[in-house]
Amino acid sequence: MLNVDDFLSASFGDANTSVERDLHLNLKKVLEDGALDEQERFLSFLAVGTSLHNHAMVDFASAKLKALGLSDELILEGKQSAAIMGMLNTYYKFKSFLDPQTAENYARAGLRMQSLMKPGNGKERFEQMAFAVSVINGCPTCVASHEKALIQLGTSVDKIHDLARLAAVAKGLSMLKN
Repeated sequence: MLNVDDFLSASFGDANTSVERDLHLNLKKVLEDGALDEQERFLSFLAVGTSLHNHAMVDFASAKLKALGLSDELILEGKQSAAIMGMLNTYYKFKSFLDPQTAENYARAGLRMQSLMKPGNGKERFEQMAFAVSVINGCPTCVASHEKALIQLGTSVDKIHDLARLAAVAKGLSMLKN
């Protein structure tokens, strides 16, 4: 089962309502077309699926990435990017809730982030996954930070937009059935 239609049907059932049809068609579009290459799409889908605790998404993305030639180590890094971003999104969202003067008391996060220095999938792909997971986790500070990093790495606005759309559609689908 390596095509999007089979995945959708097996994981989320038939698209019987207009909402289900919209979500199915939107996922098909973001996973089969757009500015992102196939590995970028499925690495980000893997990270987002992991963040959403959606095993069907994780299994499908992992199988697709394996078929595209990614090693088990790089696939694992894609999954684990959701974990490190979950930690950071939670911390920086906490800071965004505070009054700016109070937030100054927490100037340094003091959280170990060595894994972000030299990701095996490359800096741009890590930033793509980090951006998509940050969108899912609703951290405005992290979304802005990773969007800025992607632009500095030369990532097109179209790719960034596709990452946001991928995260949004995955979130919607995960609410149908998990």
